[in-house]
Amino acid sequence: MSQTPQGASGDRRVLKIGTRGSRLARSQSAMTAALIEQVTGLPTELVIVHTDGDDLSIPLSAPPRPGAFVARLRDVLLDGEVDIAVHSFKDLPFAPMPGLSVVAVPQRAAALDALVSRDALGLDELPAGSKVGTSSPRRASALLRYRDDLEIVPIRGNVDTRIRKVREGRVDAAVLAAAGLERLGLHDEITELIDPKVIVPAPAQGALAVEMRTDDPLAATVAQINDHDTRIQVAAERQVLTGVQATCTTAIGAHSVLQGYSLTLMADLTDHMGVAHAHVARTIGLRRGDPTDDARALGESVAEQLLERP
Repeated sequence: MSQTPQGASGDRRVLKIGTRGSRLARSQSAMTAALIEQVTGLPTELVIVHTDGDDLSIPLSAPPRPGAFVARLRDVLLDGEVDIAVHSFKDLPFAPMPGLSVVAVPQRAAALDALVSRDALGLDELPAGSKVGTSSPRRASALLRYRDDLEIVPIRGNVDTRIRKVREGRVDAAVLAAAGLERLGLHDEITELIDPKVIVPAPAQGALAVEMRTDDPLAATVAQINDHDTRIQVAAERQVLTGVQATCTTAIGAHSVLQGYSLTLMADLTDHMGVAHAHVARTIGLRRGDPTDDARALGESVAEQLLERP
């Protein structure tokens, strides 16, 4: 597997996989490329694509288009410049893109958020007034509900940049996705995995989405890398996004746990559509076979409960 800048030419027999250029995105895409090579028997090539979300001068609260981290990747996929796009699933808008399909969701990494602190202090141990870095409305609102004596400091940048800001003392701690730290071999940087009852993870956090053109005959083969359990969990979580009509700045969390044929979904919503804050948890039994519709129905039901006015 090789890496080329966007637009480089190559052998048509090589599957071109579009990815963002961050170290984490390239690592995730390389892992996915290895799985795709196994099921297709074809070599792959990573094509680096710069997205609006990579431009730190563009506020994530007002991106030029929905899905700041994925819109440009989808452009080059639709244009045929790449054959496959690999996304962090939590970055995908809930509305489907005409002409494209998520053909596979590989096995999920850790779904939880993680605290990285300079003095190895857990969330309960941070002194009053400690500066905690995050630009996520979901994380910020949950942190202040749990510890209203903390100061939330907006920080952006890749994983390494945010860890460096903790080490340099610009913030006392930062909240990041545990999956990204683990995929980069930075598990030792994690001070604490945050209980999902304190900060409900983003819908589909830790999962990857493999997207292809709907008319690509190779899609059915690539779909073999799909992980059944992950797909079910992600279907429930992302249906919450759809149900509440979330935007990229909505403080929404959704986290599911699958145990046998039992699916539990926890969701949290803050300051959206007249709801100051709501928290819902429900468990259902799943039908055998393909219970994706059951999972989506659970997500829709939880979304409706989140939007109920007291």
